[in-house]
Amino acid sequence: MQSAIDQFRISIKRVRDLIALHNSINVQSTPVLDLSDILRAALVLTISALDYYIHEVVTLGMLEIYRGQRAEPAVSANTSKSAFSRFKVSLGGARQDRQIALNISSCLETEIQSNYGSELLENSNTISDLLPIISNSIINRLNNTAWLENEIREILGYQSFQQLDKIADAIRLISDKKLWDEVANNMNTSAKDIKQQHGIIYQRTV
Repeated sequence: MQSAIDQFRISIKRVRDLIALHNSINVQSTPVLDLSDILRAALVLTISALDYYIHEVVTLGMLEIYRGQRAEPAVSANTSKSAFSRFKVSLGGARQDRQIALNISSCLETEIQSNYGSELLENSNTISDLLPIISNSIINRLNNTAWLENEIREILGYQSFQQLDKIADAIRLISDKKLWDEVANNMNTSAKDIKQQHGIIYQRTV
């Protein structure tokens, strides 16, 4: 999650730099020179930074839920599953986890040899000795979710998270909080005001 917010802050710094550039040139120029494109570029970059942040934070959050590192969102009204559970992936991608289960013996042997050396398998060990090693090996294998990350990025890649309802829908994949109410509380304003301000900014970029 930290990498997503770090990249967002880098992008917002570029936005502030553009605004500062506009203000600096504006002071030294005449009204004949139209500098509005600089401000428009700053707005476009702001919306783009938000879109990228939502893509990243949702992708990383879904991976954390899948690994058991984050709680799955609660089931919403009139549905039997959370938005996370309703997210669809291809059978080809899901089959990779099944292959791990079917080839667990071979996978464990390779994992143990790689991390602990072949001597461990050649020596006599009790079940109690091997259980922690086997458990760690299985966890490491299951936490290799590159296939799922690729699936999520491909599916979300077709979507744009620039409008507030689309952003809220995306966040529901990883959280059951009412997004804009939470944002409004943090900003000491109302969700209605936030939506109005965002609407004004968004309309200026299209």
